[in-house]
Amino acid sequence: MILYKILILIVFCLKYCITDQTCGKISRPAGYVLYGNEAEHVWPWHVAVFNSTDHYIAGGTIISDQFILTAAHVTYRNQHHALHPDELYVKMGIKDLADPFGRARRGNVSRILRYPGYDTNQMTNDVALLKLTEMIEFGMFISPICLWPANGPDLDTLAETDSGTVVGWGFTENSIISQVLREAKMSIIDFPTCAENTKSFQPLLAKGKNYCAGNRGDVTVCRGDSGGGMYFMIDYTWYLRGIVNQGTPTQDTRYPCDPDKEVIFMDVTYYQKWIERHALPFHHNRLGKHQCGMGSYMESTTTKVLTQDPSGNPWITHLVYLFWDRFHISDCHGVIIHPEFVLTLARCLVDKPYRKLMHVVMGEIFIGPDPYNEMMNDVESLKYRTLIAHEKFDPLNYGYDVGLVHLSETVKFTRDNIQPICLPSFVEPVPQYILTAWYRRDDHPKALDAELLQAVRFASCSSMYSKKGINVTSESGLRCFQQCSLSEHVQSNGTFSCNLLQEKNCKIPISGGPVVYTKHDGFNTYTYLMAMRAFGTSDCKDGINDMYSDIVAFGPWIQQKVEENALYNVDEVY
Repeated sequence: MILYKILILIVFCLKYCITDQTCGKISRPAGYVLYGNEAEHVWPWHVAVFNSTDHYIAGGTIISDQFILTAAHVTYRNQHHALHPDELYVKMGIKDLADPFGRARRGNVSRILRYPGYDTNQMTNDVALLKLTEMIEFGMFISPICLWPANGPDLDTLAETDSGTVVGWGFTENSIISQVLREAKMSIIDFPTCAENTKSFQPLLAKGKNYCAGNRGDVTVCRGDSGGGMYFMIDYTWYLRGIVNQGTPTQDTRYPCDPDKEVIFMDVTYYQKWIERHALPFHHNRLGKHQCGMGSYMESTTTKVLTQDPSGNPWITHLVYLFWDRFHISDCHGVIIHPEFVLTLARCLVDKPYRKLMHVVMGEIFIGPDPYNEMMNDVESLKYRTLIAHEKFDPLNYGYDVGLVHLSETVKFTRDNIQPICLPSFVEPVPQYILTAWYRRDDHPKALDAELLQAVRFASCSSMYSKKGINVTSESGLRCFQQCSLSEHVQSNGTFSCNLLQEKNCKIPISGGPVVYTKHDGFNTYTYLMAMRAFGTSDCKDGINDMYSDIVAFGPWIQQKVEENALYNVDEVY
């Protein structure tokens, strides 16, 4: 890294604590300020990447206990020769590449995962993960950074309010690798300015996938800084926003890189779902498995197209009951979340004098009075081993309405029409949600239908129900949604806003209709289960919105019950 002017740097103390392996945490004592251009101490998540001949080649960032995030081009000897895992290793916990204090910890690489859209010629989608052979032991000098938070500031906000920190051992102004770690502040440069000033990068620059930063003569990155991160502190926690992709060569023979030109960083947020899927599976899916909710993503596909096709929902099931000991009827939705479990409402698991749960049917789009056909090879019907309802569920009241059907057999996800959905670990901001369900008043055979929803304030819904003598609280795991329709206006992030409907659609789904949302990583889409319809009023003119069981709120309970009751190692059947 080349520093052209003295920077005021905050120096870290020699002691800080990692008490619970949380990410992005460093404690520093007050009063330690130094003027200089070296990092006084290690950044605990920044690593040095070496080749098999022990030469330093690039930087990387610890993001979990076994994965390093870096640039894909770092994993190539040249454009046409991809390195094997045994040709790379990393050193962690160091400031000086020579490691004079013997603090370095070596990590051998067992696998290289390159982003599937990486272009070796143009260096687009320049993202890769290094999986280490052994788990990283976190401590005083080694710890992970956090990936960007769901509600974190966007690039425009960062450009106006903050500078990021970039560190590395790259080329100095003397055209040699820096022996000691250097750090500097760099500012986000708005996209139009960057596009105008970096025409030589085209078509590399793509809004949303990467961004520019610089410091106009003060500092730049250079050869050897590739793969390192750009960090921002938010609420006393450090987060990773960018990966060093490339700087601008200089025509001045005195310097190897031009400090007056922009540096391109890969924007981690665009690739975050791909990163989480492989390196942080419990962020990607509450149950920890990465093969969930998957579909193909096309860059030209608009949000309008993505959200209104109800057929691609291989995780939706229906629960079939024996009514009056005479005929079968589908009376509840279920959602596949695991090879052994279907998630549904607790009230769907309660037998009644006239209704007894018989089995769960998977893989159907159309249902009828007796929907399961023994001759259909692409449909599967399974009985249950046990039924698990939330301990606080009361059939006479509202709330805690969530349950699991533990299937009698393990589902093999070998067919496109039978697949599990993802369970989110936290609430993510999305422009709209999708309710995909079978509706009670539709003619047989009933087809899956979809409508768009927006979350609305719980207090306004609960007060309306209270007027009808129904007391509901957010503590009982309920959310409120209202129907909406997409506008024609495309927002700055490429999505369409969804305007609340004044006139409600009076179609009523059978119980447990799933509310989902979709995210993508530029290569795949991932569908997440947000909620399931618990109850509503039959009179659509009363202005009261439906209530839904909040799956994010019940996530810990779902995870606990799956772990307690699963019979098989999920790795063997996913």
